Amino acid sequence: MQITFDMPHVFSPRATPEENAYALRALLDCLISLNIAFLRTKRAPPLYRSGVRYGRTTIWDTIPALYGRRYGDCKSLSAALIAEYRILGMKAEPVFRFMPRNDGSGALDFHILVQLGDGSFEDPSKKLGMGQDENAHFGAGRVRR
Repeated sequence: MQITFDMPHVFSPRATPEENAYALRALLDCLISLNIAFLRTKRAPPLYRSGVRYGRTTIWDTIPALYGRRYGDCKSLSAALIAEYRILGMKAEPVFRFMPRNDGSGALDFHILVQLGDGSFEDPSKKLGMGQDENAHFGAGRVRR
């Protein structure tokens, strides 16, 4: 089943960074919550042993959809990893960076990382095959690979 959100007030040149950040965080929290609910009732391999690889998509996949597709990008990979870590009792939060696209449209791209309880960052997209230069402009800081 697919559920579509129509959000013309965000992720456009007219939206403020604050509006974009609130919307993105709400979407990520929803996806993480759905993944936690799934992991509480079903068995699934850990993300890094699931066979899932990095690949761009516009779909926000829950764990069963992500594992079925066999690839996903930063939003789905980070949400899956955060849910996995939280089920294990670890502190993990989504952290994102916005950057203007290079096409002159005024639209923004974002990249999502996982921030761990010790303050370090983990980038499941890079661990699962994202190209070295694909998000270098986001400057993630201390990132675990």
